[in-house]
Amino acid sequence: MVKRILIFCLGIFIITSCDKDKDKPCVAPTFAKNIIGTWQGSLESSPKQTDEISFIEGGTFKESGGMLFGKRNEPVITWTAEKDSLKISGKFKNNTTAVYAFSALMNTCDSIILDVEGIDKIFLKRK
Repeated sequence: MVKRILIFCLGIFIITSCDKDKDKPCVAPTFAKNIIGTWQGSLESSPKQTDEISFIEGGTFKESGGMLFGKRNEPVITWTAEKDSLKISGKFKNNTTAVYAFSALMNTCDSIILDVEGIDKIFLKRK
């Protein structure tokens, strides 16, 4: 009888332990680690226009529509992240260079919101 009670209690413990793990919220890593990957981006001012943006470990960057750096650039664009800010640097086809800085307003596991100089916001959703 004692054996059955112990097995029953163990079963209840295992079942309730598994349920709690499912409800555990995701804690986002630091901004510099979280941004690595592929995102679907949209501007607050034009949410229907989207752009696929990839931040590759090591500092290279790709975007399909030019949302962060523009369309008139050379193929190599780099990014760096410090604390909660993102810097995109690259070279335009006319040999001029530029650096754009964005501060992160929100950093969650599957979503990042970047400030565009207080004028607009970029919403990134992890793909």
